Amino acid sequence: MADPQDKTKGVVHAAEHPVETAKALEHEAEEGRSARTPAIAITGITLVLGVIFVLLLAIALTLYFAYGGK
Repeated sequence: MADPQDKTKGVVHAAEHPVETAKALEHEAEEGRSARTPAIAITGITLVLGVIFVLLLAIALTLYFAYGGK
């Protein structure tokens, strides 16, 4: 079992360097050998779809209140 102190250092490093962490997770997901690969892929897809949904919602609400809200 990993030492809790080592886990804490890993979390702190990930928070300090998010770009490096994203690249490491991308590489890990591309290899596909880790047990975390499905979670990494699902999280990435969820984030992308969430951004698209928020943008579409913002556009729809803007159009509704600008032109059709009466």
